[in-house]
Parts: sequence; C-alpha cells; structure tokens
Amino acid sequence: EVMCPAQVSGPSRLVASQISLSTEGAMAVWRCVLVATLASAATARMLGRTAATTAAVMCPGSPAWQHASMRVSARVAARCRQVLTEMHARVGGQQQQWHDPHNRGTYELAYFGGDMSCTRLTGDGKYTDKMIFTLTEGADGSCQVDACSESQVHSKEDSGTNYCNLKMLFCGSADGCTPVLHDFELLRETTRGSPGASVDLSACLRV
Repeated sequence: EVMCPAQVSGPSRLVASQISLSTEGAMAVWRCVLVATLASAATARMLGRTAATTAAVMCPGSPAWQHASMRVSARVAARCRQVLTEMHARVGGQQQQWHDPHNRGTYELAYFGGDMSCTRLTGDGKYTDKMIFTLTEGADGSCQVDACSESQVHSKEDSGTNYCNLKMLFCGSADGCTPVLHDFELLRETTRGSPGASVDLSACLRV
C-alpha cells in the first residue's frame, strides 16, 4: 500500500517513473500527485482572503424546489493548507487509505465553486448531494471552514446526511474520525440547516 507523504508541494515531488512500484502502486502515487496539485491551486486562492473578509457561505444549489440543506461554519486549529490537503486526501484515498464512515458513501471532486467542491453518492447508491467548502486563514494561524451541502431531490428531513457530508471531510480524531495526513482540533462550530435537516455527529460515524 502506498501512503501519500505528509508534505507534498506539487507534482515535482512525486514522479512515478522514478519509483519502483507495481502498476497499482504507481496509480496510487499519481493519486497523491493529483491531490497535491488541486490543494496547491486552492491554497493560492485562499491567500487573498482573511477572516475579516469572509463572504457568506456559498451553496451549490439544487433543482428541487424543496430540499434539505446544511450550512456549517467551523474554526479549526490548523493552517488552511493543511485542512485542504487533508480533505483532498480523504476523497483521493477512498477505499484504500480512508472510507466515509457515514454508511460508506462515495465522494467525487467537482467544480461548483469555493476552494473545494464535491458530490457524494449515498452508500445505497440512491441519492447524490452537492457541497462547497470555502476556507479562510485566520490571523492566529487557525482556519475558518465555511461549507454548505444540499440535497438534489425533493426532501425535507435528511437524518443528518447533509451535516455528515461536510463534517466527515474535516473532522479530527477527537471527533472519532480517522485522519489521513493531518489531524486538527475543532475550536468552534455553528450550523444552520433547513427545516428538517439535523445535526448528529454520532450518526455520522455509524456505518
């Protein structure tokens, strides 16, 4: 099994042709390269923002006129580059280095806006939600994570799914989660959900 290195600055740090690996191992290395490249591009966008200029939480939208959604604003004790790298590592390391503890859903990177956006297919393969994450560096070295998840079908109650969609990508070991590259502490968190959307961390960790 190939583990992504803790510090990756870009593709130049990992060249599969220079490493004696099986085909499967080489593919794992290139997944690490992709994670690093995407994280580096998003980091460049974050540098222009400060906590004082954070915009309203960005949401991906939904074609359903009534649907469940959740907005999360969290402050974590880590640099935003570390937080973003860890989030990409979880998505890129699915089935090998990490799995979604919330009923084993499947995340895929997307391009809805923010510093990172994803879709998540539920473990039963029935529903796909969309989410956007926007990260802002704090003057004290912490990172502000503003995120929004929206169901894409007509819905009201979501059994906490939209909250779990977001939380599972940046929660730390203190929350009961399993980090891939970076572990960090949650300093504070606020949530705002649509009527019927709920928040239950224990449900997120239930397979």
